[in-house]
Amino acid sequence: MTNEQLHELLPFRANGTLEGADLAAVDAALAEDADLRAELAALTAIRQTMQAEEVASPGEFGLARLMRDVDAETRVAAPVAANDNVVPLMRLRIWQVAAAVVLAVGIGFNLQQVGPGTAPMDSAEPAGFTLASGGSAADFTVVFAPDATEAELRALLLEAGLEIVSGPSALGIYGLGLIDAEASDAALAALSASAIVEDVQ
Repeated sequence: MTNEQLHELLPFRANGTLEGADLAAVDAALAEDADLRAELAALTAIRQTMQAEEVASPGEFGLARLMRDVDAETRVAAPVAANDNVVPLMRLRIWQVAAAVVLAVGIGFNLQQVGPGTAPMDSAEPAGFTLASGGSAADFTVVFAPDATEAELRALLLEAGLEIVSGPSALGIYGLGLIDAEASDAALAALSASAIVEDVQ
């Protein structure tokens, strides 16, 4: 057995866990070599010193400290800070239910006013106003220039005796109605002559 192998087996001999042929080889080497005996004596002394000290494992200390802290927290619970902005859950639910009821009643009332199958925007006479032309049928369809101002449109409509009865559509088409049905030719001439009108029919 080599010297290196003997040094590797010395800690096992010091612990008393070496057996068989290895134990016999190490004991034979110890009988012949004083340095190996000194090293074995040092390892045995270290082992005895370590076993003589009673060391509690950090795990036991940690567990004991944790249990102590948990017990302290359950005994003395910190008071919760009052927050005036917090609404109790039950009161919040009551307000949510009340809002839902009010909304349902409002929708039901409005649907009852309109009635089934009628849409408020499709009625001939919308509530609250009537057209000066008396109806919603357009006498002319017009496309205004994109840079036309509201003031220019208003001045042209007043001059021609017209009012907007529909539009603008997605394509920018307006429906215009005559205020005075007799002035159809004059209104067509005013629209055709205007620089802000791109197309009139």
